Amino acid sequence: MNVMRFSVVIPTFNRAATLRQTLTALAAQDYREYEIIVVDDGSTDGTRALIMREFPSVRYLAQTNHGPAVARNYGIRESSGEIIAFTDDDCIPPRDWLARLADGYARYPDAMGVGGGLIAPADVLATNLFAQYERYIGRVVYAVGDHDYLGGFECPAGGTANMSYRRAILDQVNGFDEKFPVPAGEDADLKLRICQRGHQLLYVPTWMMHAQEYAWRRFYRQCYVRGVGRNYFESKHGAGYPSRFKIALRIARRVLTLPLDLVAMSDKRLVFVKLADGLITCLGQWNGK
Repeated sequence: MNVMRFSVVIPTFNRAATLRQTLTALAAQDYREYEIIVVDDGSTDGTRALIMREFPSVRYLAQTNHGPAVARNYGIRESSGEIIAFTDDDCIPPRDWLARLADGYARYPDAMGVGGGLIAPADVLATNLFAQYERYIGRVVYAVGDHDYLGGFECPAGGTANMSYRRAILDQVNGFDEKFPVPAGEDADLKLRICQRGHQLLYVPTWMMHAQEYAWRRFYRQCYVRGVGRNYFESKHGAGYPSRFKIALRIARRVLTLPLDLVAMSDKRLVFVKLADGLITCLGQWNGK
């Protein structure tokens, strides 16, 4: 029986502490045919020394700071697997992560990509509002659930914290678009370009633990950067950069949906986190042209 080979590509920048957790979990996978490639995007925190000392089997690549899209493409070029899996340097995969992805490709041989969901550690999720909001967005907005889903761009899979693609399709679409001005939107762009060719993606309920800092400063930064990235995404796939008028309408819509959310959402605290998300994302669009 042919066992497909995976190449796990991880871009990293100054996150040696969480990267150690990522690599420790990857080294313990119960799938046998895989390599791990870390692309260091100009770290200054001892990342290289950490990998050389503690993870000698990991392939270490280095580049000057150009962002995760460039780093992932570098990793793709240097990889040997027929399936390229992606995760981030603040994520901890379950032991059967690669096995679950491989099983998805085996059961759905026409799928060009297979991915899963993202969730905070249980102790953080129990008490942290931003972690609970991340789960809400995944479940309600992106329909990340407990069952397989095969589909096109609407498929819940696609975020590069927990995603894989066949190498052949990545070669066909030339990988990630390196022109995105910020680390946001390039994963959705890749997903869209693949689906526009008529291919399908598979979501499987395998959960990547997200070991990020769930705090206001990190939340604000993520929302703002998402807005900047959305500008470039819309300019590439829509009718150009959104006008100030269009962004203003989006701001108004987010404010006007507040009463409806207060009625519909059981946790009222999440209503205001959702509003903050929308407004900060719009601010990123407003300033990010």
